[in-house]
Amino acid sequence: MPSIVRVVDLVKNYYMGTQTVYVLKDLNLSFDEGDFVALMGPSGSGKSTLLNVLGCLDRLTSGRYFLGDVDVSEMDDDQLSEVRSTYLGFIFQSYNLLPQYTVVENIELPLLYQGVKLGDETKSRCIALAEMVGLGDRLDHRPLQLSGGQQQRVAIARSLVNDPHLILGDEPTGNLDSRTSLEIMQMLRELNRAGKTIIMVTHETDIAAWARRAVRLRDGRVESDTRNDARTVVEMR
Repeated sequence: MPSIVRVVDLVKNYYMGTQTVYVLKDLNLSFDEGDFVALMGPSGSGKSTLLNVLGCLDRLTSGRYFLGDVDVSEMDDDQLSEVRSTYLGFIFQSYNLLPQYTVVENIELPLLYQGVKLGDETKSRCIALAEMVGLGDRLDHRPLQLSGGQQQRVAIARSLVNDPHLILGDEPTGNLDSRTSLEIMQMLRELNRAGKTIIMVTHETDIAAWARRAVRLRDGRVESDTRNDARTVVEMR
């Protein structure tokens, strides 16, 4: 499989007055198209910072970042915004839904940011995605009328509406109980089996076991990079 993401000598520093915080230190990583990767590591290891860089939410300090064949390292803010809205899908721990919007309207949001004209066709697509994640009977509900698991299902549907090349998850089960976490991971597994590339941050080994590959960071460097044996990867319940 070709690489969908590749970082070369990636460095990320933060500057706080006269202090420099060295977060990512000369990382070299590639992620194949169709893979399912868990980014792990203790607090402060750099996993969330790496996800933010991959999601074009933060800029690297030095090095290169290739999304497919495109070097996004030198892009300006408008170009990065275009990459985010067109090629990437995001699933956040806190769901990041707009409380005044319905399920369908929240799913539509990335299309709105792209400048897509919303109409019957886009609404039908969003309804289909809502039905795919099991919310066909909740189309007009707002986030406060939904459980945490249902809100995360909306977030998953929203991440798919622009048919992204890459789905990025930041602790996608972090606010969920174990049963709901299982349901969400089953859903992500099915998306991966359908061909979606997924990179997610997690600190939970049982959640990481759903992935095909686990990259563990420590102090801004890769501590280990292993593939989960097909026989030990969590099977669908």
